[in-house]
Amino acid sequence: MGKQFEHDAAFEEFAASLFRLTRTLRSTQGLWVQLPGGLKRSDVTILKLVDELGECRPGTIADRLGVGPSVISRQLANLDDEQLISRRRDPEDGRAELIVMTELGGERLAAMRAAYVLGMQEHFTDWTDERARTAAALLNEISDHIAPSLGRDAGRHTNTKEDA
Repeated sequence: MGKQFEHDAAFEEFAASLFRLTRTLRSTQGLWVQLPGGLKRSDVTILKLVDELGECRPGTIADRLGVGPSVISRQLANLDDEQLISRRRDPEDGRAELIVMTELGGERLAAMRAAYVLGMQEHFTDWTDERARTAAALLNEISDHIAPSLGRDAGRHTNTKEDA
């Protein structure tokens, strides 16, 4: 029983730490608006995905994010209005459309990434590159364990600029 109790206590501490991290991240949502380009977190998420996938259909974006097509449709309309993405009819299926990031979208995403990374460096001045990479790997591993329970592919990432 002692070993099970220790195991339970360790995972209770882990769960509490994840809950604290989630609360902390939610409380920083307003900081996204202050980043260059005025991008919202949902904008950044979609732009990062379109950057990763290249030209793709809105349904692919919705599937990857685990949201409904109507949610993505509204967000894409806003990104299109801001000229951060462009849309065109899919030549293979005239009923579908293809989404691609514009040059302006790429520039604003790059500016956001640079500002976000700089902000992280300012908050973690006592961290070495090795510690940052170790933390990134652990966070990716955590995501890889949680994503399947949400019915999503874990979307395994490497620690590159795409993860900013």
